[in-house]
Amino acid sequence: MSPIITGLLLAIAIPIFVMTLSGRAGVLLAMKKENRLDNIPLRLKRLALFGLGQKRLVDPEEFTPGLMHVLIYGAFMVLSVRTVMLFAMGFSSTALEVLTDLTHPFWTDKAALVGVYQVYLLAKDVVAAGAILGCAYYVWMRWKVKPDRMSQSWEAYLILGFISGLMVSEFFFGGSHLVAARLASPSSPMFIWWEPFTSLVGMAMLPLGGTAAHALGVAGFWIHLSIILAFLNFLPIGKHFHIITGLPTVFFQRTHSTGKLPTPNLEKEEFGAATVKDLTWKQGMDLYSCTECGRCQTHCPTYITGKPLTHKAVNQDLKHWIWEHERWVEEGYGPNGMKEALPEIVGTALSAETVWACTSCGWCEQACPVFIENVPRLIDMRRYQVQVKAEFPPEIQRVFEGIERQGNPWGLGQDRRDEWAEDLALPTWGDGGGPYEYLFFVGCAGSYDDKQKKVSRSLVKIMREAGVSFATLSKQEMCNGETARRMGNEYLYQTMAKTNVESWNSMGVKAVITQCPHCFNTIKNEYPEFGGEYRVISHTELINELLRDKRIKLSAVMNTKLTYHDPCYLGRHNGVYDAPREVLKAIPGLEVVEMQRSQREGFCCGAGGGRMWMEEHIGTRINHNRLNEAALTLKHAEDPTTPYPDAADKKKPGQVGDYKEKGGTGIVAVACPFCSTMLGDAVNDTGREGNIKIKDISELVADAMEVRGGGAGGVTPGATLSAKPE
Repeated sequence: MSPIITGLLLAIAIPIFVMTLSGRAGVLLAMKKENRLDNIPLRLKRLALFGLGQKRLVDPEEFTPGLMHVLIYGAFMVLSVRTVMLFAMGFSSTALEVLTDLTHPFWTDKAALVGVYQVYLLAKDVVAAGAILGCAYYVWMRWKVKPDRMSQSWEAYLILGFISGLMVSEFFFGGSHLVAARLASPSSPMFIWWEPFTSLVGMAMLPLGGTAAHALGVAGFWIHLSIILAFLNFLPIGKHFHIITGLPTVFFQRTHSTGKLPTPNLEKEEFGAATVKDLTWKQGMDLYSCTECGRCQTHCPTYITGKPLTHKAVNQDLKHWIWEHERWVEEGYGPNGMKEALPEIVGTALSAETVWACTSCGWCEQACPVFIENVPRLIDMRRYQVQVKAEFPPEIQRVFEGIERQGNPWGLGQDRRDEWAEDLALPTWGDGGGPYEYLFFVGCAGSYDDKQKKVSRSLVKIMREAGVSFATLSKQEMCNGETARRMGNEYLYQTMAKTNVESWNSMGVKAVITQCPHCFNTIKNEYPEFGGEYRVISHTELINELLRDKRIKLSAVMNTKLTYHDPCYLGRHNGVYDAPREVLKAIPGLEVVEMQRSQREGFCCGAGGGRMWMEEHIGTRINHNRLNEAALTLKHAEDPTTPYPDAADKKKPGQVGDYKEKGGTGIVAVACPFCSTMLGDAVNDTGREGNIKIKDISELVADAMEVRGGGAGGVTPGATLSAKPE
């Protein structure tokens, strides 16, 4: 075509791109180091599945938008090869002739190569047409449908225009050569199977004549190259930077449970993230990779209920702040030229209310197509606010003091820790008895909260009936530290964790039963870093095993409707979805109905991330939103499409009474003391005490269990239990 123009375009575009990209890379290099090169085989597998394979994009809840993105993504991957060909054509007339004419002598005696090239051209044509369809779909979505998760911006339309322009220009370029071939030889076909859509464009161009068709082809060629170079330079300054950073972000994702937070080295004075330089390079790459798709918002409890935190906005705010202050970050100084004056994140890029709003439910990370790790970044900011600045919500001061002084967040006396079991004569680990198979870690709620004490007693009843070998720590049990860690008090958490692990290891503990998902997650996923390698089983998994092994029998009939609320730290963070449901299905007479937001799409109760202990002043209460959905589900059990109350809560935060479902009777089953407390509070707040009761799964099982060994409690075989709320 024109080596001079082609070379000039590259000479202008490439240096600008390299300069911009070097600035972006410089920021990452200035951030904290972090090893993300462990377990390479698993990383490559996930890259193939979630990066190249786009598995998360076609989530059932977002199937059509995801499919459209896959079409566009596929076109980019396939057309990238074509773009290289076009640049070669720009520099070489021979390349132009060879790549546009399969009758060229170059292809003689190369039948296999011709076949491969034809298959590629067919794939190119199909995906290009698919990309145009995808772009049209997204224009319609943004212009007409306007889904809440999508922000309206000129950038989105520009990018869709770029992508469509690349595909259309390719069709015009190819079509012009079909027209030229037909005009040169009337026997030349206008429709070829390996370029079906290009052929259709060529047929449409044929009546225009050779000159016009040639002009359109030349225009298509240069428009394609110009768009690709403009697009290339736009990537590092817009949300589509993920085209460059997305695959690396997927590759470098953490390989452990999302419930495990990074453990800083306190001896090296790693006290959290004060400035953006205290973030790791991976956390910086996460910001670059945010596609702003808004999937993190669809079931985010803070966004849905009108809180200041949306992870999309956090990523945008931090990214744009970094880009505006690249030199500060790279060289480590602030506006007055002093190194120590690099502005802190909280108070400049983000507000304190934003940082403290997160419930750490993990929905944002589960929904993100490129596996951005939002929660650890916010916890790092909390760590600095707590451990260095001592600036945090005032109500959590008593929680820290309670854990420090009494080993529990309520601050109740350690001598009262086993009052819940004073008439049960439970064995104590280390009292000379045993050996015991399991340590029953009761947890702070199970020991001190009046409602949760009933759960502890129910679980003991079940384990005794099944003959489970277990013991407790009695008065020696202390908080596992999870609450302190999620609130940012890493020092207190590590103190508790090290103390517990040292004690348990000295006693020979090998397996732990928990009734609290927060305890379960911490002991299972975070204690191993301190030498606490235990087999940890949640009470729902244990009960399910006992039922499967026929070690307990459920005979009482419960004629009532029930819906189950998934705890975030049992379900989303640790994948325990089936066991609780299998247990509930085993209880005679229960009509179990699922909420729309359940299992993978489960909605938080509002207690995680330390929010159990903080006041909720902004927007609608998260627990109210969740209970409203439970009431809707119980009232309209026959209609699974009944909408949940997210949109109303977000649009009119704080006015819970406007959306409170009138009616709805039954049980909301839980498997977490925090969920039980939050949903129980919501029942009282909204005046549903006579309609809905909150029950832990172990309570339901204990109520329905037939005690065959003659122990206390149990029911008469075949009895019918009342479902009337207490």
